[in-house]
Amino acid sequence: MAEPPASSNSGGVSLPLIESELYFLIARFLTTGPCRRALKVLVQELEQHQLLPKRLDWQGNEHYRSYEELVLSNKHVAPDHLLQICKRIGPILDKEIPPSISRVNSLLGAGRQSLLRTAKDCRSTVWKGSAFAALHRGRPPEIPVNYGTPPNLVEVHRAKQLTGYAKFSTSFPGSMYQHIKMHRRILGHLSSVYCVAFDRTGHRIFTGSDDCLVKIWSTHNGRLFATLRGHSAEISDMAVNYENTMIAAGSCDKMIRVWCLRTCAPVAVLHGHTGSITSLQFSPMVKGSMRYMVSTGADGTVCFWQWDTDSMKFNNRPVKFTEKPRPGVQMLCSSFSVGGMFLATGSTDHVIRMYFFGSETPEKIAELESHADKVDSIQFSNSGDRYVERCSNVKKQYIILELRMYYGSHLEVSKIWTNPGEHS
Repeated sequence: MAEPPASSNSGGVSLPLIESELYFLIARFLTTGPCRRALKVLVQELEQHQLLPKRLDWQGNEHYRSYEELVLSNKHVAPDHLLQICKRIGPILDKEIPPSISRVNSLLGAGRQSLLRTAKDCRSTVWKGSAFAALHRGRPPEIPVNYGTPPNLVEVHRAKQLTGYAKFSTSFPGSMYQHIKMHRRILGHLSSVYCVAFDRTGHRIFTGSDDCLVKIWSTHNGRLFATLRGHSAEISDMAVNYENTMIAAGSCDKMIRVWCLRTCAPVAVLHGHTGSITSLQFSPMVKGSMRYMVSTGADGTVCFWQWDTDSMKFNNRPVKFTEKPRPGVQMLCSSFSVGGMFLATGSTDHVIRMYFFGSETPEKIAELESHADKVDSIQFSNSGDRYVERCSNVKKQYIILELRMYYGSHLEVSKIWTNPGEHS
């Protein structure tokens, strides 16, 4: 019996061919997924409303077909046919209209990440200092999607002058990192490298290794500038002074060695600890030509080494604090505040200790017990008097504290935020 032409059935809905084919591809895609009931209902409604692609006879008349008939007549269409089409659209469009973040394809993207974007949508808007400043003090709260090119440092500085504030995420947006790739890969040590530091200009990289060596490399081409020798055990920490004239390295041999960055000659060998050096920090505080370097050790001590910027000589007798309320306590980490007025240290006895540099000599002004396990990481904020610390327990607890100074030496500490901790 011949099929009736489509025009004889008044219950059908006339659709463009591409929409009918899309309905069919969606049904085919559902055959391989868990939504079996959704597939059954969809097929029933497609056949009821006659939404599937129609067949043309030799006279040009359209005839409706069932879902099963379409599957049999289109055996080249796999269940993942629609998925493969979606995967190929993104790379093809990226070649014609590059997105803001390459190799990130999403069917739900917006702006320059949208699959429906046009050249007009991706037209960059010229940055103005006043517009950039409004991102912080007014509206909109985030960079508009049509701002294709991030602001340069001049515009960021101008906006900071207008508002007195600059946000790191806006000054250095994520689009800056889309072209990051490996610059150099160098095999330069005979053992593991656990210490890496830049100098203050960013042109040199320092590496400290378990082979007892400190090496200086060029950031630009990876060339080895110098090898600093002298330690007899693993390098545990390194620090570069703020004048960019010296590098200090601590080791498990209980000694601190300081070298001149101009000549690579030894400047000082400091003996103040009876255990391994766990952290080294140069103080940013300026008192004439006098400066301080701080070291913490596994012997539970904190040493404040005084040195002179003119002569580059160190006082071999440090101001030492022995923080050992019970045997086995070790000092693990340290961090200076922005101006160098405060030093915070963490230890295995769960205590954060605060030191103050406003007097003639460093003095301890507080012991804070906020954790239930050892504090192995601590860092001051780059703006204000806040710092974050990490407790090395199972839940990896982080706490942010704020410092307030009153009447010269009275310190008040208030807790800003504590994460609940997540199991690792």
